[in-house]
Amino acid sequence: MAERVFRDDELDLIGPLIVYYAREMGEVAGRLMVALSLLTDLEDSHGWDNQPEQNREAVRCARLLVASVFRIVADAQARHGDELGMAKAIDVRLRHMFDHPDGSQWS
Repeated sequence: MAERVFRDDELDLIGPLIVYYAREMGEVAGRLMVALSLLTDLEDSHGWDNQPEQNREAVRCARLLVASVFRIVADAQARHGDELGMAKAIDVRLRHMFDHPDGSQWS
């Protein structure tokens, strides 16, 4: 447990976000949502298009990786009788975050 406290101490800056989403979505899903939101915010930031292609591709891959784990969590919640509809909420959020300008969606 001491190791987890140390790691959380390094996240003080985003602690309130983690607490909020963990309370709303559960510990794992909440932390994934924070990570996904931060990556999405980075991609939406001013000057993003001026970043080297390698940086943009690394963030895109990180976002897809987090989203894939998020989907695993949603599927597990659905299989175990997710009465609150969290799996559906996660899926809707992912689809919203991964909509493409051409109308196609990440799957």
